[in-house]
Amino acid sequence: MDAPIVVNGAAGRMGRLVREALVEAGLGPVAGCTRRTRADGIAPTSTGGDLRATVAVGGVIVDFSHASATEDLVAAAEARGARLVIGTTGQSEAQLDRLRRAAERVAMVLSSNFSLGIQRILQLLPAMRVLLEDGFDIEGLEMHHRAKRDAPSGTARALLEALLGGSSTAPRVHGRVGAESRRQAGEIGVHSVRLGGVVGDHALLFASDHELVEIRHRALDRAAFVSGVVPAVRFVRDRAPGMYSMLDVMRDAAVPSP
Repeated sequence: MDAPIVVNGAAGRMGRLVREALVEAGLGPVAGCTRRTRADGIAPTSTGGDLRATVAVGGVIVDFSHASATEDLVAAAEARGARLVIGTTGQSEAQLDRLRRAAERVAMVLSSNFSLGIQRILQLLPAMRVLLEDGFDIEGLEMHHRAKRDAPSGTARALLEALLGGSSTAPRVHGRVGAESRRQAGEIGVHSVRLGGVVGDHALLFASDHELVEIRHRALDRAAFVSGVVPAVRFVRDRAPGMYSMLDVMRDAAVPSP
């Protein structure tokens, strides 16, 4: 039998959805690791040393908690030979570097968004890069609920990277204000909106003088953000050390729609 999967941050909104998806998929026992005691069957353990004690040798840790858990996750995975599936965003450059170094010894899937719809858009965007050569202006827009901490969202950054390529030097403007705020040639506008209970809405807009093209993804509920977790766990269990993306997961095998 496979080692139990540990969901770090299991008491949070995303953690509960992740746990439900893993249990429903029949991926074996699923344990919870959380800072808050709950009465719904999730073990009332905590991050830090307890996480290391909770994960089994060769197991999988799934994390949708907070970037501050990065060091605890890495330490537990390295100590127990465990794999990581990380959907948390907002890591600092130092935290990302820590994950990269850990990937020399640990297999991990790191993605800012586990939505299958977003992943399909990421696969398509390189083909849209030709619009830059055609002289189209490009603007990115993302909307989330009022409590989201980081901006722009990790998904917005991933969409632009897929579109522009990692070597792009196109200047990015985050919002515009002032008496002289005309759009400059070649710049990429990035705009973040925080209001109400918006789950997640991302759009890329392409416009010439005569036409407008829009690529948009709107999450109808938070379950959209965990639709790729089950295939990611199945993928990472048999991988050599390395940092993998959800695109790697989707290239590895056909991923059916939920």
